[in-house]
Amino acid sequence: MFLDDLRVVNFRNLKNVQLKFFDKNIFYGENAQGKTNLLESIYFLFTGKSFRTPYEKELINWNEESFYIKGNVLWQDQKLILETALSKTDKKVKINQKLLKRQKDMIFLFPVVVFSQEEIESFKEGPSERRYILDRFISTLSYKYHKSLSEYYKVLYQRNLTLKSDGNVDIWNSSLIKSGTYILIERLKIINKLRQLIHSLSLDLLGKDFLEIEYYSSINLGNMDEENLMKNFELKLKESFEDENKKGYTLVGPHRDDLRFYIKKDSLSYDMRKYASAGERKLAFIIFKLATVKLLSEFRKEKPILIIDDLFGDLDEEKQKLIWNGISMFQIFMSLPVRIDFLKDYPHFLVKNGEVFYND
Repeated sequence: MFLDDLRVVNFRNLKNVQLKFFDKNIFYGENAQGKTNLLESIYFLFTGKSFRTPYEKELINWNEESFYIKGNVLWQDQKLILETALSKTDKKVKINQKLLKRQKDMIFLFPVVVFSQEEIESFKEGPSERRYILDRFISTLSYKYHKSLSEYYKVLYQRNLTLKSDGNVDIWNSSLIKSGTYILIERLKIINKLRQLIHSLSLDLLGKDFLEIEYYSSINLGNMDEENLMKNFELKLKESFEDENKKGYTLVGPHRDDLRFYIKKDSLSYDMRKYASAGERKLAFIIFKLATVKLLSEFRKEKPILIIDDLFGDLDEEKQKLIWNGISMFQIFMSLPVRIDFLKDYPHFLVKNGEVFYND
């Protein structure tokens, strides 16, 4: 996939920006000038969402009633025109001038991977943030997973309502177990693939085994056999019913699980949330994201676009070069506070006060 050009009107502080892009695109300038806003607008064009806030109205320029984003894209050997318009009362997404009714499906249509400080911080937050990162990634690989996840949360919502009203939850258990078991199996399959890629990337980038990921479930996973998983899920629901009935919500299922990251030092593993430095967290995040990029490329048979917000802070030049070599085969949109010498031959754009100037 390749983004050829972009027009942005009234998106945050970007009043009227029109740009022609290259294979590598580096945006630099002082803080609070609009670099991240520009990356966010590209991500919004492809996904219909922000990677920084769930409150879309915040994206509209303060003095305006709406924003508009348009891009020409080469996608699966087709030329597409993507358009997104958001007002304070309405949101429209068009592909080749046809209205897209199911905007949630955009996550599956267009392979885009974002590297952001917000995601790095979420690594040390609660389980819900890490589950969200994992679910969003698997949804870009599989529409069936995306659909099953939506179905699971609908059933979960109804089951929780039933618990609150002291109703009969048995009517929801079968559907919850069926979709929940599928989600568990798919998560574990992908995590096993990511483990292999993470191990390989750690050796390539750092010359050592650096990062481990572990999945913690509220259900006994056993040997990952579907029939056994469903039985274990059902058994755990029965065991937890008394507590669930008191609390009024479901305590068992993939919505309660966690993905944890461990840094390896001297043959020992340390919980990244508690013991990793800022630089180690960033390295771990980059290795994890590079593994997702490689896996996404394999699944989709198409190169994703990489959106990278201030990736190189806290890293020395040697690690910066190693990471760049690991991503240089993709179309890249990257923000930097200042120009970096080893990237000087790539196209640069100066971002200042919401305006963008090509400055090769």
